[in-house]
Amino acid sequence: MITLTLRTAPDGRVDMTGVLPETLAGRAASDITAQFLRVDGNPVALGDLFEVAPGEGDVLVIRTDCDRLDCLGKGMTAGTLRVEGLAGHYVGQDLRGGKLEIQGDAGDYVANGMKGGLLRIHGNAGDWLGAALVGDRTGMAGGVVAVDGDAGDRLGDRMRRGLILVRGKAGDACGARLLAGTIVVAGGCGGLSGFGLRRGSLILGRMPESIPATFNDAGVVELSYLGLLHRHAESILPGVFPPVSSARRYMGDLAFGGKGEILVLV
Repeated sequence: MITLTLRTAPDGRVDMTGVLPETLAGRAASDITAQFLRVDGNPVALGDLFEVAPGEGDVLVIRTDCDRLDCLGKGMTAGTLRVEGLAGHYVGQDLRGGKLEIQGDAGDYVANGMKGGLLRIHGNAGDWLGAALVGDRTGMAGGVVAVDGDAGDRLGDRMRRGLILVRGKAGDACGARLLAGTIVVAGGCGGLSGFGLRRGSLILGRMPESIPATFNDAGVVELSYLGLLHRHAESILPGVFPPVSSARRYMGDLAFGGKGEILVLV
C-alpha cells in the first residue's frame, strides 16, 4: 500500500491527474516525490505537497483534510484508490476500472465520462454527478456510482449507461436528458425530474417535488426486474433499494419520444 499524506492545504486547486495505483506501483519514494502536479496550472513537485510512504500492492491511500484535490482517480483502470477525507471536483473522471472510494464529501462533476469500475462516496456529492461536461454529447457511460449521502442538481444529465445509487436525496433536474442507464434515489428529488428523458429509468423512493407535464401516469405496475435490481443494489449499498416489485410508473418524456420512465416505489 502506498500512502500520500497532504502536508498542508494548498493555496490553489491541485490537479491530481496521473496519481493512480497503477502509475505509482513499484516506484521508489524519491521517484514519486519528483513527479509534477499542477496547482492552478503551475507545476509543483508532488513531494512539496505530500508526505510519501511507499509500499507494495495496488492500493493507494490519499489522506487529506481539504477539498482542493481535483481529478482524483481520473482515467484509473485497475487497483484501489482510497481518499481518507474530502475530495474536489471531477472525481472519477473517465474512470474505467478498479475501485475508487471517497470517505468524505466530493465536489461537482463527479464520474463524468466514467466507463467502468466502482466509485463509492461515503458523504455527499455536488452538482452534475454522472453528467456530461459542457460540449460533451454524453455523460457517464458505464460502471457503478454509490453515494451514501445526498447529490446536487443535474444528477445523471445525459447519462448513457451504468448505475447510480443515492441513499439520500437529489436536487433539481435529476435524470434530465437521460439517454439510458438506471438512477436510484432513495430520498426523492427536486423539481423538473426526468426533464428531456429519452430512455432509461429514474427510480425514486418518494415522490419528487414535481414531474414535467409531458409524462404520462401509467398507474401502479408490477415489474419483476425490480427484485433483481434490489439484490444487486444490496451488494453495493445496502438499504438503498427496498425489496419491492411494484411502483407508480410515469412514461416519458413524451416531448422527446417517451421511451423512458420515472418509477416511484410503493
